[in-house]
Amino acid sequence: MKEQSSDAKSNSMKNNTYSPGIGELENSKIIRSIWKNTFDKILEIKISNKRALKEMKEKIMVEEKKKIEQNYEKKYNDEFVKKKIEVSTTKNQANLEKMNLKNELVQKAVDETLEKLKLFAKPENNSYKKLLKELILECMVKLLEKECFVKVRKSDVNYVKSVIKDCESEFVKLMKKETKRDYECKLSILEDDFIEDEYGGVILMNKDKKIIINNGLKDRLMLTKEHHLPEIKRMLFPKA
Repeated sequence: MKEQSSDAKSNSMKNNTYSPGIGELENSKIIRSIWKNTFDKILEIKISNKRALKEMKEKIMVEEKKKIEQNYEKKYNDEFVKKKIEVSTTKNQANLEKMNLKNELVQKAVDETLEKLKLFAKPENNSYKKLLKELILECMVKLLEKECFVKVRKSDVNYVKSVIKDCESEFVKLMKKETKRDYECKLSILEDDFIEDEYGGVILMNKDKKIIINNGLKDRLMLTKEHHLPEIKRMLFPKA
């Protein structure tokens, strides 16, 4: 009887061993699936974050590199412009000094010429007397008036008086030869109004003194200087 009771108890314990049901198995599968999906999602997020971090780093590096390049380019351009301005300023200053020096030398040449002109325009100089007569005739041709006033230095009055008739006669001949027409011009010397400088020459004006031809030697020299300054500079400062 005791052996039967022991066997019955042993069988009862075997029969009481836990066996999961179908529902529990399904729940277990769902949980594993959830864990797997969760793990996969976590892995996906990690990968995505890693990729985003890498892209962000690359973007930051590109932006910083661009800033550095822009900053360098700005500094380079600023320095380039600064140097260019310095070179231009130095060059302009040198050109200005060169131009001022040239102008000084031209003026020096003019002053020296005026001194020589002063010596040339002595009343007793025959070459000056000849030139004075030619200047009077030139003014007569330019004016083409029947009557003209002649203005000269006080020291030249006597000489001009002595050649007045010759000038009038030569004017008639010259105009007849050049135009085949008859022209006459009567000259009168102004004896109360003189050229005041030391360089001589002559000034002619029509009867009402409204049209004036200035053939003063100093004025002619200044006019020549203004009209031919580039040529004068080229003569004084030939290029190598």
